[in-house]
This record gives sequence, C-alpha cells and structure tokens, in this order.
Amino acid sequence: MVRDREQGAAIAVEVWELPHTEVGSFLAGIPAPLGLGKVELEDGRWLTGFICEEYGLQGAQEITAFGGWRAWLAHQG
Repeated sequence: MVRDREQGAAIAVEVWELPHTEVGSFLAGIPAPLGLGKVELEDGRWLTGFICEEYGLQGAQEITAFGGWRAWLAHQG
C-alpha cells in the first residue's frame, strides 16, 4: 500500500493482533519492497500495517478500484 494524498481511496483492511513474542520472526519474513508503516483507518486510528516502497510499484497492477486485496483475489477467480 502506498499513500496517495491526491488520488487515494479507502480500501478494506484486516486488523490482526500479533503476540509480542512473535514480532521478531514475523518481521524477519517480510520481503522487500514490503515494509511496515502507519496506516490510517476509516475511524481515524493509525495502526501499523503493510506499506510498499515506491520502487516496488514499477510494473505493478493498480488494484485500488477493487476495494481491497481480498476483493481483487476473488476477481481473479
């Protein structure tokens, strides 16, 4: 996910709770260009979520219009 203040749109997200004892192994498994950063939720809260470095967008398909990752996967069949 990349923030776009001018043309951004709301998308569906999932909020998960991760035990503190598992954070290290979780972080170690996140491949570049993905990372963690603050994501603003519809209710105004800012939570830690997945973000993408800009270079990771080169050649990527824009899926915002689907409203979220799960909707895009469902569309793919």
